[in-house]
Order: sequence, then C-alpha cells, then structure tokens
Amino acid sequence: MGWKTVIIGSEAKVSLSLNKLKITIGNEFQNVPLGDIDTVIFSHNRVIITIPLLSALVENNINIIICDEKNDPIGIFQPFNGHSLVFKRLNAQINWKLTRKKKLWKRIIELKIQSEIDALILEKRQVKIIEQLKVYRESVYTDDQTNREAASARMYFTEMFGDDFTRDIPSIQNYALNYGYKILASYISRCIASRGLITQLGIHHIGESNPFNLTYDFIEPLRAIIDLWVIESITDTFNAPLKQELIGILNYRVYVKDKWMRLNDAIEDIVDSYIAYLDERSNEVLFIDLSKGMKVD
Repeated sequence: MGWKTVIIGSEAKVSLSLNKLKITIGNEFQNVPLGDIDTVIFSHNRVIITIPLLSALVENNINIIICDEKNDPIGIFQPFNGHSLVFKRLNAQINWKLTRKKKLWKRIIELKIQSEIDALILEKRQVKIIEQLKVYRESVYTDDQTNREAASARMYFTEMFGDDFTRDIPSIQNYALNYGYKILASYISRCIASRGLITQLGIHHIGESNPFNLTYDFIEPLRAIIDLWVIESITDTFNAPLKQELIGILNYRVYVKDKWMRLNDAIEDIVDSYIAYLDERSNEVLFIDLSKGMKVD
C-alpha cells in the first residue's frame, strides 16, 4: 500500500510512464512509482491528465481527488469493479439487518460525542460543557432517536470556536473544516469502494441525491480530528500552504487499539470493523482514542 500524497498544484501534464506517474512541467519532469502513491490530488484547472494514467490510478486503487478553480475538492474517482466479489458484497450490503444498522449508528454517535469530549479536553475548555457532553454520550438511544448528535454538536462547536460560531456561516474556519472533511470523506469512499460496497447506500443517511450516504455515516467519529487541526492552525487565512498541510493529516499518527498508526491506515481498519459488524462477523467497533492526541512525523 502506498503512503505518499501527490498534489498537482500548478499547470502540468501528468501521464503514465513505466508504471510511474510522470509529472511534466515545462521541459522538466518527475516520476513517482504508482506503488508509492496513496492519494493524488489534482488542484489546478490547467492540468492535462491522460486516460492511461487515470486507468492505472484506478486499477491500483489510488485515491483520486479533483478540485475546482478555487482548489476545493469537488469529486473523486471510484472504480466500477474494485472488488473481486462485487455482486456478493453488494447483496450483503443491501441485506444488512436493520437492527444492526441502528445499533451501529448508536455506537457511531457515542464515539462522535466522545471525540468531541476529547477535543475539548485537549483544548482545555469548560468542564461544565464537557460534563454535559458526557451526559449526552450516555443517553444515546438506538438509532439516536433523541438526536443527541445534533444537541452535542451545537454545544461543542460553540465551545470550541466561540459563541458566534455556527456551521452555516461563511468563515475561514468553516471553509477549512469543510475542506478537511472532504479529504477524509474521499479516503473513506475509497475504502468503501475497494471493499465491493457502494457509498450511496447508507445505514442512517438516506438522501436520494447524496452519492455518499455511507461515507457520511462512517465519517462522524473522525470529524474532531479536523476540528483540532483547524483550531490550532487557522486564524485569518486558509491559503495553499495550509491546504497542503491539512491534506497531510492523513499521515498523522493516531492511537487505535493500543498502538499508534497512520490516520489513513486507521481509517482502513475502522471501516473494516464497521463492515464486519454489519455483516455480523464481529461485534468489535474500532475507534481512534483522541484523548491521546495526534503525532506528526
């Protein structure tokens, strides 16, 4: 599995050369072995991409993110046949038991609230808010029928980003949060597709026009990772160097099940645990222990 994130952030031609990604800028070029690459981000509106390269990236299960003219992620490539047993896996997904889906959603919301608690503790925020979130965490019902997710989120974001902050206002912080969430979502979608599942069929999110329902089910406990980066890194600007730094968060080390591992590897294991739970092959649901913070290599 690759580990490099390659960002094409200037006018260039990218092509395939001897199983390598060839980046040509003017009269100079650079080759990157496909086996070293985890993610490629095309972040300039004057990049020329060859079809053989796109085919090779998809065949090698490399995460491909396309940005618009503002360098915002707007789409990803997913393979049609990223798994050898596509029909069998899709049939299993369609037939996941409703009770398992509701129980997993309950667990996901509990883990999301716990990650919010951990983030607030790391940022040394008010104890009374943290204690209230603990009450919410302990009172999540199956399928989160009382909507503890929304109640905790309102309190959490106000405490983390200030009394005037809401997720629907135009602000540098929200811009950075949305960018970071999209990076996580693209990687989760890659994991889902590579396991023969479809992102459209969620366990809680059911929007008919949302092609990433399952992705946004699975992302919830991971959002606080982006929140912490934004509160520590963003003040009055979110420029290209900061975007590249945020993209690099996939290589941060996080604590999962008694060991430190890269975030991209942790996401793979967490998604596998969700799927195993829904398949009734396991009752273990993995999570990131954010109370231990994150490490940057």
